[in-house]
Amino acid sequence: MRAYALMGLAVLILMACALDVRAQTVRRWGLGMGIPAMVVSGESELPMPISCYLLIETEKLRLEPEIGLLREDFSSVEREETRFVLQLGSGIFAQRYVADNLLSYWGGRLGLMLLFQSIRDEPIYSDVIIRSESSGIGFLVGPATGMEYFPVRRFSMGGEIQLLYMHLFLENDRFSALYSRPLFFVRWYFR
Repeated sequence: MRAYALMGLAVLILMACALDVRAQTVRRWGLGMGIPAMVVSGESELPMPISCYLLIETEKLRLEPEIGLLREDFSSVEREETRFVLQLGSGIFAQRYVADNLLSYWGGRLGLMLLFQSIRDEPIYSDVIIRSESSGIGFLVGPATGMEYFPVRRFSMGGEIQLLYMHLFLENDRFSALYSRPLFFVRWYFR
């Protein structure tokens, strides 16, 4: 229950910041694509989708609603496994130009994750096929900072480092982790 309260509080803070962005004049907007590095926590790999961002930038703030998708298929002689992750979230950042073509930003990200998994086991020495499906929901929240380089006015590339807390509620289990995640991105601006 405490996790839902924290997630609700984070959503309210993000919405309040988004209203502040709406009150300001939008300076420019664009689209971005982020590719995270693989994250390993303990003995398991955490699902990290490739994300697309809508960039809304004002004089003081940057708002980045995102949608991320990941589909993984594993196959061996005895087992087939498919995992699908949908991530919806947003980031809100303060920003400052360090040089004419170099921007730094800092703030935080908040997201909701939906996880679906299907497993088909077919043991070699048995005629029994075992199928199972599971799903889960979770959230992630944490601070992030990055730098963005503009080789030309409307295109940028850069990197971001995130320190995220993730909590997944699976059908019969819970999983939580605190991890850092590097993110590499490209962004196109339309204004």
